[in-house]
Amino acid sequence: MKKVSLILGVHNHQPVGNFGQVFEVLFRQSYEPFLKILNRYPKVKFTVHTTGPLLEWLEQNQPGYLKLLGEMVKRGQIELFTGGMYEPILSILPDRDKLGQVRLLTDYLEKKFKAPVQGMWVAERVWEPHLTKSLAEAGVKYIVMDDAHFKATGLREDETFGYYLMEEQGQTVGVFPISEKMRYLVPFQEVDETINYLRSVATEEGDRCVVLMDDGEKFGGWPDTFQWVYEQGWLERFLKALSDNSDWLICSTFAEFSASHPPKGPLALPTGSYTEMGEWSLPAEASAEYEHIRHEVRDRGEMPRYDRYLKGGIWRNFQVKYAESNQMHKKMLWVSDKVEKARHHLAKKATPKQKAKLTEATQALYRGQCNCPYWHGVFGGLYLNHLRFANYRQLIEAEREAAALLPAHPHGIQSHVVDFNKDGRDEIVVETPAFHALLEPSRGGSLRELDYLKHPVNLSDTLTRRKEAYHAKLLAMAHSNGEGGQPASIHDRVRTKEPGLEHKLFYDRDTRTSLIERLVPIGTSVEQLWKVQYDELGDFHRQPFDFKITPPKKKGDSLKVQLTADSLFKDGGEPLPLRLTKKLSFAPGGFHLTTDYRLENMGGRPIRFLFLAEWNLTLLAGDAPDRSYFVKGRALPDKKLNSMGFEEGVEEAGMTDGWLKIKIDFKGDKPSKFFRYPVETISQSEGGFERVYQGSCLLFGQEVSLAPHQVFETSLTTQVKEAAGS
Repeated sequence: MKKVSLILGVHNHQPVGNFGQVFEVLFRQSYEPFLKILNRYPKVKFTVHTTGPLLEWLEQNQPGYLKLLGEMVKRGQIELFTGGMYEPILSILPDRDKLGQVRLLTDYLEKKFKAPVQGMWVAERVWEPHLTKSLAEAGVKYIVMDDAHFKATGLREDETFGYYLMEEQGQTVGVFPISEKMRYLVPFQEVDETINYLRSVATEEGDRCVVLMDDGEKFGGWPDTFQWVYEQGWLERFLKALSDNSDWLICSTFAEFSASHPPKGPLALPTGSYTEMGEWSLPAEASAEYEHIRHEVRDRGEMPRYDRYLKGGIWRNFQVKYAESNQMHKKMLWVSDKVEKARHHLAKKATPKQKAKLTEATQALYRGQCNCPYWHGVFGGLYLNHLRFANYRQLIEAEREAAALLPAHPHGIQSHVVDFNKDGRDEIVVETPAFHALLEPSRGGSLRELDYLKHPVNLSDTLTRRKEAYHAKLLAMAHSNGEGGQPASIHDRVRTKEPGLEHKLFYDRDTRTSLIERLVPIGTSVEQLWKVQYDELGDFHRQPFDFKITPPKKKGDSLKVQLTADSLFKDGGEPLPLRLTKKLSFAPGGFHLTTDYRLENMGGRPIRFLFLAEWNLTLLAGDAPDRSYFVKGRALPDKKLNSMGFEEGVEEAGMTDGWLKIKIDFKGDKPSKFFRYPVETISQSEGGFERVYQGSCLLFGQEVSLAPHQVFETSLTTQVKEAAGS
């Protein structure tokens, strides 16, 4: 009789900072019913990987689930997989954090469930060959990767029904291929199709295995799947079919199969991830072209021949594609180094309290490495502001805890000139016990990051409005995918969460930062600024600025940074040279920044323009009643952060947040024009296209007329203050 082994597994994950109601809904729709039904079919063995954020939620809210899981582990039905505790992309972490994350989850699982843990789930199946050594050192015996990785090495389809051995510097780890065919069959097609496929690959020798390990949320948590998987009985039919065919279809675990079957041989697995990730990580135009080529090849029936050669980008491209992803990653590396410095500082002698603080800092660092807001595909990821907020909150907390374990600066405020972003150009980091600020002299002398430590929050965590490849689908889509029948794969769905989103697609010209200056025509409206339909008369925001830092001489003094750049004024006439000098004065203590501007017309004719000082800040929720704009002495008709408005003659204005209990206050030395509009993106998520508030753009403007060699001067003070709660 022909036989084949089947190894099944689920990867259950919720990111750090996801809403409690999301955990609860997915528990009820996916995790709980899946485990309870599986428990009724003890012949069907499964592998379960659960990430740290979800485990912590289950411990606190659903301990009964973990008890049942433990019973199924004890009787040998379930094998547990480890991974990075907080589901990081391991390849981009410092080696010490790779080991720390994996060991943390392994230790938890082995202590909790009293069972050995040998296998590991690699987050998003993002693989780089150097990982072999780190995983082996962490005690990992085998991992799973998509069969696309294997085919890219030159293997045929029939050579992917087993496992191989990878080596790095003498260390080895086994690797099993996940069947892409099975990923699209289960649970989206009828059970008979899956059984027929498995029968087609069975052999008389019975030495093959087929692996399916995929997101547990696809069993009830993805759109339309709950009805299909549970209410229409797909899962019951599937598990019954596996049990009924157990004479030739052997449900196994990774541990059992590897113990009874040798590896098929050595394998050099290339850098990559699953097929869709290769598409998503490419720039928008290349991504659209890549998708088109794959469809063209598939429509010609030639995909089996060419699939292994049609590789897209690699995961690290996200850090190039999205400046915000790169910024978060480099912040993570900066914080990891600071935590490590604290560890070395305490190596010889540390009190129990200091050791506890270091553990807290390390745990917060690991949480801030959760992968979800570092990238974007069919799930919201980077576009979900609450996920970025949560990661930054953890990273800032880790940095704050680590800094408390290191010697304090005697003046209470200090600066570092360092290539923070790892782009070959220096940035300026300003640190006090109350805030951290990152200046980018090479990019308009802008403020790239502003961390307010007390709460903690990155107030500059906005997102640039970019063209995405899938926007073409939004513009051309039909508004329904049809109803009834089997659900479409999440990769094939096209829906919108609200009508008219195609009319709100606006693309920014530059990465959104703060402390940048724009020269625009007088009369430019807030709608033109919002839609990016205005003329730029200068480009200081793109110029590299020379800088000079004056550190404080004694405690209580301010730290000063002078930034200077030249640009050309272009209003249709002969371009004229302009020079902008901005002097920044950071007061010690809370965030209190005074910016003195000096703009000189170095040309030979008079010019007129609107000078705008632009800040892009976020208080997370655009429609929340406890977060709003304010203008001193005025009642705004609409003060919510997702509103748009313009005010003349403003002396003081800003934003308040009753949840964080802070107030961001701007005061000019003279009355200003005050423009405000929401920065909202249109992105793709598992539920369809959606509009997400990413922050607010606040611009303070002065009309300027400059004769030849004349100078314009103005000043703007920015403070973050404590405020009453909601």
